[in-house]
Amino acid sequence: MKRISYLTLLLLLQLMIPLGASAVTDREMEEARTIAAQAYLRYANDGSGYLDEFKATSMAELEKKLKPKEKENLKAFKSVRTPGDYASWDKQKLTAYWSDTFFKSPGLSEKGRIARARVRKNIGRMTVAAPQPVKETPAKPEPAKEETPAAATPQPAATDAAATPQATAAPAATDTTAAMAPAPAPVTETAGAETPDDNRESSHTWIYVVVLAVLVGVVIWLVGFASKVMRRNEEEGSRREPAPVADNASHREMREKFAATLAAKNADLSQLSAKNETLLKENQAIKRDMEALVAETADLRTRLTAANARISEMEAAINAMAASAAPAPARVEPTRIEPAAPAAAAPRPEAAPVSRQRPGRVIYLGRANAKGIFMRADRQLSPGHSIFTLDTSDGYAGSFKVASDPTVWELALLTPAESLEGACTGPDLDRPGEATRIVTDSQGTAIFEDGCWKVIRKARIHFE
Repeated sequence: MKRISYLTLLLLLQLMIPLGASAVTDREMEEARTIAAQAYLRYANDGSGYLDEFKATSMAELEKKLKPKEKENLKAFKSVRTPGDYASWDKQKLTAYWSDTFFKSPGLSEKGRIARARVRKNIGRMTVAAPQPVKETPAKPEPAKEETPAAATPQPAATDAAATPQATAAPAATDTTAAMAPAPAPVTETAGAETPDDNRESSHTWIYVVVLAVLVGVVIWLVGFASKVMRRNEEEGSRREPAPVADNASHREMREKFAATLAAKNADLSQLSAKNETLLKENQAIKRDMEALVAETADLRTRLTAANARISEMEAAINAMAASAAPAPARVEPTRIEPAAPAAAAPRPEAAPVSRQRPGRVIYLGRANAKGIFMRADRQLSPGHSIFTLDTSDGYAGSFKVASDPTVWELALLTPAESLEGACTGPDLDRPGEATRIVTDSQGTAIFEDGCWKVIRKARIHFE
């Protein structure tokens, strides 16, 4: 909306130019020259950014703020001769000269010639004042005071017609010719009668001129006001431009904080991963040690079984020898054997313990996995690990049941599916409810194979 009003004012100004055209004054020419010089110096040296921080209206004011490099570059600018007919220029010619014609002059820096667009923009913001025609007013009433013949009276009308707009010039000319047509000798009598009409026409002409000047002044004021409004809007826009920079700074700070937090979390995660790997390695080492111990235990059990077999063989051999040696005393005569009878009977008590069978052994087993392999075997009850007791007489096969121990029951009932289902069957093994003990209805069977005990037949249990 502001732009449309601004263009409307410019159009109105152009329509008013034929009535009173703008003219460039010395001050405006100096200001335009200063604008062109400042833009030229800014583009001629990339390090002259300080020139953007101030606005000069004269060359003297500009030169006070220049650094040595810009003063050196200004010599080429000042070497170009300024035309002297600028008093007849309008704003368009002023802008065209400083933004185009001037930069075609030889001796200027090639980088400085790039400033044409900035010069055109900044000079376009200037306001060129209208001429002041009031200075000619004292010379116009003089012909009316002179008492001249009728031949001289038309001169004020001619001057008035020249000062008035073209629309009123034609009627004034016809009036003067009409007055000049009857020019008899007694002109002196009519001269006094025409003077009031001429004065009235002159006063009306100056009223038009004053009104026109007021209108031109109003238009110029409106244009100046519009330019100020546009300049203020541009300044506000330039002030608002750093806002995104602040936003970018805040966003950058947030990204940096997020990156720092993420890096800290990644470091913590790396530490936890390292600890996890260490624990896994330790667990694997423990498993290897356990497997070695299980293998060693199995080897010892195998050797023990072999030793028991040898002992059994030796016992059988001793029993056979004792049985084969028993009839020998019957061949001896009673008279000769009586004194030796006690000595012959003495070895028999020694053979009796050898013929006795060894009592059965009890092994405490842990839970069985899905393949029916017991994961642990101990010679004594190990709370928290042992669940079943296995009775074996030869170390190769035996019967097992749930250990009759309240601690075993309590721990097994906490995880019945994991602790019991691998070696037991029964109703609702995974839902013990409020049961407090485990009863074995029928014992299961297990054998020792490949260094571990395996389930052959599961035990049947129920909860109470």
